Amino acid sequence: MKTYMKTIAIATSLLTAAGAGCGSEETSGPLGNVDSLVVLQRPKRNDMGDIFQYTSYKPKTESGVNARLVKLEPPTADGKQTVICCDQAGPEFANIDISGYDISFDAKQIVFSGKLAANQNYGLFILTLADGSVDQIPTDPARDYVSPIFLPGDKIMFTTNSVVEAGARQHRDEYERGTTLQLGRINTDGTGEELGARNLSHRTFPTLMSDGRVMFTQWDHLGGMNAGHLMFVNQDMTNLREGFGKEGTGASNSTLKAQEISPGRFVAIATSRNRTIQAGALIDVRLGVTETDGDSVLARERQSEANATYKDLTPDVPHDMTPSADTVGRYYDAFALNAKDKPDLVVSWANGPVESSVLGSAGLEANFGVYLLDTARNQRHPILDHEEMWDVFPRPLMPRPVPDISGSAVDPTLNGATQIGSMNVYNSSLKSFAPGSIYGVRVMEGFSSEEGFPEMFGTTMFEGQANLGVARVQADGSWLANIPANVPIHVQAVDTFGMNMFSEPVWVSGRKNESRVCGGCHEPRDKATVIDPGQTDAFAVGATQMYGLTPRDQRMSLDTSRDKVMGVAWSTTIQKIFDDNCLGCHDSRNLAGMQPYTITDPMTGTSIQWTFNLEGTPLPAAFAEIGGEPAFTASYLSIAGPDMEAIEEGGLMLSSCSAANCTKLNYAMPEDSRGSLLIKTLNPTRQFPTQTGERAFNTTPHMAAKGQATDLTGDEFYQLILNIDMGVNFYARENNPRLSVY
Repeated sequence: MKTYMKTIAIATSLLTAAGAGCGSEETSGPLGNVDSLVVLQRPKRNDMGDIFQYTSYKPKTESGVNARLVKLEPPTADGKQTVICCDQAGPEFANIDISGYDISFDAKQIVFSGKLAANQNYGLFILTLADGSVDQIPTDPARDYVSPIFLPGDKIMFTTNSVVEAGARQHRDEYERGTTLQLGRINTDGTGEELGARNLSHRTFPTLMSDGRVMFTQWDHLGGMNAGHLMFVNQDMTNLREGFGKEGTGASNSTLKAQEISPGRFVAIATSRNRTIQAGALIDVRLGVTETDGDSVLARERQSEANATYKDLTPDVPHDMTPSADTVGRYYDAFALNAKDKPDLVVSWANGPVESSVLGSAGLEANFGVYLLDTARNQRHPILDHEEMWDVFPRPLMPRPVPDISGSAVDPTLNGATQIGSMNVYNSSLKSFAPGSIYGVRVMEGFSSEEGFPEMFGTTMFEGQANLGVARVQADGSWLANIPANVPIHVQAVDTFGMNMFSEPVWVSGRKNESRVCGGCHEPRDKATVIDPGQTDAFAVGATQMYGLTPRDQRMSLDTSRDKVMGVAWSTTIQKIFDDNCLGCHDSRNLAGMQPYTITDPMTGTSIQWTFNLEGTPLPAAFAEIGGEPAFTASYLSIAGPDMEAIEEGGLMLSSCSAANCTKLNYAMPEDSRGSLLIKTLNPTRQFPTQTGERAFNTTPHMAAKGQATDLTGDEFYQLILNIDMGVNFYARENNPRLSVY
């Protein structure tokens, strides 16, 4: 007898004991009022990559069983299984793989993402349950459309690698360099396709909430930030807000596949970003609201990330990439059957390690089956487990309420731009600022290797950035700026020396004509910002028109002066500063007498040595192991330092001298020009509102201390500061080695 048939036989007795079957929950268990379940069955695989990848295509098992949607009626281990898609849909569906689906509000249709052949992309299809007919929604055949959900008003939301910004390529993620997914929506008849504003990394697994908003998982990557967090957005993809995970509330590196239990409460997967086959522990996320007190708007405001908590529903399951133990396994998804304090869930679960590298080494694949999970007793009762398939996304086939259509933040008077700003930058939950210390807010655009760059922009794990400008903070702490729509941006509060005081640790973006004005510089999300007498000074003065309001291929510096510099290319802009001012002491002759540091491979005993050198000569090939790209220069390694992640992953050892003139590992701290030894030593001059000779620090500037009559210009100081505060990258658009991609 087949293994899965044995499992089903065991499951029958377990579910009978649990009381599953027809009737009410009180008499027949949590599935008693569910007539049938829909389950997605996909041939088992081990190529899912990180939690955001979506291109895995495997239409059949070795014995020829197709990917399919199955109805289980009743939802018990001995229930009748009926294939509802896509055996009868026609010969063109013979090799379809289905990646995700959603049931309509009236339970009469199913929208799913399917790929018909290896040389095609994932598209959107609608299955009509009454007659089994399948219709494809017209979308761009050169793009993937996955994770569809129904929205009110006969619309469907999805994620796609299509691109909203004219003349641009879709971003590529920071590690696997996969083409990223972004949000979009379309009418069910294929008309009216709209694409949302872009994040620099992926957005995935949208789910509709009872209040009409959509929750999804966003990959946030900015330097040391590298995680997946839950976010809210309106149905028109405006008014993006944090949900869970960004402010130390997270249970793991990433949270995904959230499903609403009740308003303000969700069950979700907690796991590592990669190597976990998109599976992990189950957590019960509560956004801080237990009662609406009759005011749903107020309740929503209280549903803030700052108020969020979670309960671990499966405490034995790892939250990271640690291989799970036998009988512990990992969960692929979950759906709540009730809102008890310890809810009953219908889940997809696999036994064993469920970690891609461990499974790959053993030549195995995870086997996800459908189970009823009693979280109060931590007991799983098997329902459906096909030994060749992943049985995932079990959902009750029953009608559900249609939420209201959520509001919009679109202002047509913005003439196609996005407006960003704060009512009071000094109102912050993350940083305290001295009154009057902030001169302005600097706005940077993010981009990635999709523009023709090598895989790494530098050794510091930051993606490409372009400075769009600085908006002056007004007397009441407010600021406004109009920026290009649909592009990821990153903001920093800067002082009069142009140095970063606080950096928002994530990318944000807005749609065309969207107004994104918050209370402060990451103000407390559960409190209102009150403006007296009712209008900010920034609104009275008017928004700063960022000089980045130009087409994408023109957003680069032809002029690197303070008010026009956008990108700070190391090999041209920064190297010229060193060539003109520093090589008398700090070239390969090392007349300054700097002592080296050494990097050793303990496995082989080989080592490389480095001494401070500000020449623009290419790095030796031996430095490739520590992040030394062929184009990186001696000056770049001397200032930025080696790739510490590469050193750690390679098991390498660092040793350095203790003398005062020893070469440091790095003289520039990403996003911290004020704390960087390079800037402290040079002691730059004031930048805003005008460039003056006033110094940032009460010390003798390096050039004067060395007896040099000349010093760096104000523009040169700002170029160094800007490069550091944008992540100490080697590459910018201005020195893109493959700029001909446009």
